[in-house]
Amino acid sequence: MAKVLLADDEAALRLLMGRQLSKAGHEVIHASDGLDAFQIMERDPTFDVVVSDIKMPKLDGMGLLSRAKSIIPDTEFIILTGHGSMENAVEAFKTGNVFDYLLKPLDDINELDAVVDRAVERRRLRMENKKLIRDLEIRVHELEATRQELANLAEHDGLTGLLNHRTIHGKLMDRVNTHPNDHITVMMIDMDGFKQFNDTYGHQVGDQVLKHIANILRQTFSDEVDTGRCGGDEFMAILPRCSAPEASIIADRIKRLLVQHPFRNPEGVAIPIRLCFGISDTTTAGSSPINLVAAADAALFEGKKKGGDAIMLHMTIKEQGDVENRTTFDVLDSLVTAIDNKDRYTKRHSEDVTTYALLLAQSLSLSDETCSAVRVAGLLHDVGKIGVPDAILRKPGKLSPEEYEIMKNHVTISGLIIHGLPRLADVLDAVTHHHERWDGRGYPRGLAGEQIPMLGRVMAIADAFSAMTLDRPYRAGMSVEDALAEIEKGYGTQFDPKLARIFVGTIQQSSIIWKREIAKAA
Repeated sequence: MAKVLLADDEAALRLLMGRQLSKAGHEVIHASDGLDAFQIMERDPTFDVVVSDIKMPKLDGMGLLSRAKSIIPDTEFIILTGHGSMENAVEAFKTGNVFDYLLKPLDDINELDAVVDRAVERRRLRMENKKLIRDLEIRVHELEATRQELANLAEHDGLTGLLNHRTIHGKLMDRVNTHPNDHITVMMIDMDGFKQFNDTYGHQVGDQVLKHIANILRQTFSDEVDTGRCGGDEFMAILPRCSAPEASIIADRIKRLLVQHPFRNPEGVAIPIRLCFGISDTTTAGSSPINLVAAADAALFEGKKKGGDAIMLHMTIKEQGDVENRTTFDVLDSLVTAIDNKDRYTKRHSEDVTTYALLLAQSLSLSDETCSAVRVAGLLHDVGKIGVPDAILRKPGKLSPEEYEIMKNHVTISGLIIHGLPRLADVLDAVTHHHERWDGRGYPRGLAGEQIPMLGRVMAIADAFSAMTLDRPYRAGMSVEDALAEIEKGYGTQFDPKLARIFVGTIQQSSIIWKREIAKAA
């Protein structure tokens, strides 16, 4: 049951109450006054209930209450008081430690049992609540630690510990948004011959190489530089308050560190690691995060085309010092080439879309200027895929709903890239609206009917036809006849019915010509 301390200077009443509580199964300790009770508490602070008189020599009940707080703060007090001491009883309740009071003399000794039992129950509930609160606090602490660990795992690459693809791109976006006037450099880093290395030594050794490179990057970059792993053997660094030429010096330092601290295979043989660097900054590529990454990626690819082991800068200043932009075509060709490096399907698809869109534009007797815009838009309509993670872009199967939402962002990214380049405003309509539908169920804006710019409607038909007829790793492309039948099914829903009918007729006529040419060649 409970452990009870009885404090009363009336020996007869104390003995009577003690006998009653002992009969009920409680362990009872007697104290002849307040000071005696306090000394007992000091020796044994494990009491569940204290039954104390208010009026006692040496130390009264109020004094005992006050001192007991520091020794037995969770113990329930029951006050014994005479009629003349009710004011003291009220004061005792104000302390917050008193559960109940009994009037002396006791009319019914059984009343003591009931009050003690209720006090014991309240203490049990209170102690359980405290335990639950402590357990909850511990659990909350554990959950917070787990949350932080999961957040860390979600933001970092599991192999190298560097930031992952999503996080490093988010850091660049945050850096540009929060420090719009800062000079920022983006450095893309790729290991030369990583596939051959894996084929020769195995993936486990390849993983150790990636860790080795990551450690070299940590040693080189300051704490304010964000560094991430963007792909298999591709890394990215964001260098604030740094120009591209300054970053090239840092890249050279990284290359020298790799020579000074070579990777050694399991047999202890030093194996040279060669890295290729593509570098862009806000001076040459603008402040758009997408443009910075695209420019650095394009510079990296130029370095890889030249044999690797190079540091390539995205520059816009001629050697003579005249300020002159690179030609628009050169910039765009670099972007398309960078995408082709990520996904071979995208470039072939873009070329086919250009062909089909031009056939339709010519059938509509559009001007040479408009046809020129269609030509550029066809090549660039998927340029935003440069910002789509490789795992999604190259996935050999149907995308999950979450992956599809990420893939849809390529339209917006394409618009941002083209918007930042000179003399290309006229192709924006085609690029940013080629996934809108005639019935308003497309994206990104959900436009319907003639709300969709005409070049966007042209591009939507050409894009769908190319997507249906090209082979993919996970399925064979449709025949021309089957793809045209699908276009016909989309009249007035997915496609502008007038433009789609003209397109079907144009392709059918073109197919007849192709068949004739094949027959002649045979």
